[in-house]
Amino acid sequence: MPTVFQSYKECAQSEERAATEGDGSTDPESLVEVKPRRRRPSIQKRDVLNAAKSFMPILDWLPKYNIKENLHGDLIAGLTVGIMHVPQGDHILFRHTHATVFRKWEDSKKIVTGMAYASLAAVPPIVGLYSSFFSSSFYTFFGTSRHISIGCFAVASMMVGAVQMQLMPATDVNGTTAAPGPLGDVTSLELTSALTLAVGIVQFVMALSRLGFITAYLSDPLVSGFTTGAAVHVFMSQANKVFGVKMPRHSGMGMIIYMVRDIIKEIPNTNLMALAISVFGIVFLSIGRDYVNPYVKKYSKIPVPLELILVILGTVFSVVMNLKEDYHIKIVDVIPRGFPVPSPPRITLILHLLSDAVPIAIVCYIFIISMAKLFAKKHKYRIDSSQEMYACSFFSLLSSFFPVYPVGASLSRSAVCELSGAKTLLYTVFSSALLLTVILFLGPLLEPLPMCILACIVIVSLKSLFMQVKELPRLWKISKHDFAVWSIACLATVLCNVTQGLVIAVAFAIITVVLREQWPSFTDVPLSTIASSQKVPDFAKVLKFDAPLHFANVTRFIDVLQGTFADERIPHTMNHFLNLVVIVIIHLPSPFQTLPSEKVVVVDCAAISYIDSMGVDALKETYEDAKRAGVSLYFAGFNDSIIQMLNTIDFFNTVPLSAFQSTVADAANQSI
Repeated sequence: MPTVFQSYKECAQSEERAATEGDGSTDPESLVEVKPRRRRPSIQKRDVLNAAKSFMPILDWLPKYNIKENLHGDLIAGLTVGIMHVPQGDHILFRHTHATVFRKWEDSKKIVTGMAYASLAAVPPIVGLYSSFFSSSFYTFFGTSRHISIGCFAVASMMVGAVQMQLMPATDVNGTTAAPGPLGDVTSLELTSALTLAVGIVQFVMALSRLGFITAYLSDPLVSGFTTGAAVHVFMSQANKVFGVKMPRHSGMGMIIYMVRDIIKEIPNTNLMALAISVFGIVFLSIGRDYVNPYVKKYSKIPVPLELILVILGTVFSVVMNLKEDYHIKIVDVIPRGFPVPSPPRITLILHLLSDAVPIAIVCYIFIISMAKLFAKKHKYRIDSSQEMYACSFFSLLSSFFPVYPVGASLSRSAVCELSGAKTLLYTVFSSALLLTVILFLGPLLEPLPMCILACIVIVSLKSLFMQVKELPRLWKISKHDFAVWSIACLATVLCNVTQGLVIAVAFAIITVVLREQWPSFTDVPLSTIASSQKVPDFAKVLKFDAPLHFANVTRFIDVLQGTFADERIPHTMNHFLNLVVIVIIHLPSPFQTLPSEKVVVVDCAAISYIDSMGVDALKETYEDAKRAGVSLYFAGFNDSIIQMLNTIDFFNTVPLSAFQSTVADAANQSI
């Protein structure tokens, strides 16, 4: 069959022959009279264009951008999200120095602490802004969601911080190196940049292999329990800033217990000024979030930037009161000004970081795709899950050439972005422009900011995560398995670090799936619960098997039926057996007209969606056992694909086809 390309080629050749062969003349004038048809764009060019648009969706939506309808909403949303990025993006405790980009910190030999979520990942304050700026900027080119805000968020920051504690040199409360790290002479930012590259590689491999389905194993109860446990880690990491005390760092099993012990020991050394500022900050943010913003929401889509207001108030108060010198309160201190110079990450570290990069890559993608689907459904537009995975990998790979750490989507910023009226991804241009302004010019203005103010911002933001505990009563009523998954995920995360907690939670969730398949419900169904239109005789016994029949549960299937055959053996009464009907039911039988004169077992198999080889053997074994026990066994409700499969293997040469009926009523009538 000729291809489309061959058709185009033949068409062009025929036109040339028509122009030159008409009368055998090759007069140029005769050629001019022929008007060649306008050629349509070649299939190859269209394919290349579509592939380019698929690879970089911005090439599709940007040329169609409607300035009149979308610019105002994108501008307001971008500036609002950019304002939120500043206090949140700079929140990470930094205990290690960078040899090239941050030489000032190395020379001073101080423990430099940073702002909001950056303190959780153990990197300098400005790195939080770098991470948010580069990741959101690159996502604009590759992403398909119009409303999610890419940047720092607490869970990923905590997981990065756990990697730092595990691999970087240990320090004492004074910040001096107590023991060398397992990676040798590696700085904190070299580690996080290499970790970001490793996360990008993992996400790219997952995208190529279509492994996005892995996120299906992270159910809502698992994610809820995991994030609640992670919130405990976040809270404890900020407690020392609230009290204004120094604490040694801990890692591994039981680290939260050790942190609580250290906090209790340091209570007598509390810095009262830091505690007072922290109480004010927490009360200010709580009242603003619970009362002020809900009231403002009635009149404006843009919430009051409470965090930014608190940062400004804290900075001014620190300067006026000279908190660092007079009250010994830790402040942000040094924030370098200027744009970072790109440099390749240390490739040699990747193999050491892969085991930590895999869970971080999955968690970052889960937060992105879950919120992207939520907003896409609400605003009725389509997102591409595979492209989102590629977008995650691309912004991680490209960002790794700068001093950054892995990031994902922030729930709070994404919600504000959507409420502020964002229409397209162009809003990231305005938020990135604001971040760039802070990076280049305004960063040093935040140097006097007390660290306890940033701790307040993080602690108040944890409220929604801790409130997830309210889900437990509902989960208990719906599914004990989901209740157990939530509890194990939370406890494992609290008692271990966040990465280990996630691995344990996923393993336990998979085990619960196996248990549900291995021991499905196979119990009596009271006749009183059956619809009145389907009258089942009083002598009938109804059972229900709620699972496919496969190697993991055939033993239970056989044991229950064999036990039923043995338990229901009843002697003759007036020369008739008291009839037994065992029904594993979905389709209910029609009323019986007469009583059968022999024992009858009818197994409704409508809930069995598939059968493996051991399941086929189980059908044969139970039929033969029933025959030896003097019971007529019937299977009802098998779907057509299973019946066809049984026919292809000549199963009905052993078990007669009459033992398989379409409904329970047909099977019961067959026995009469």
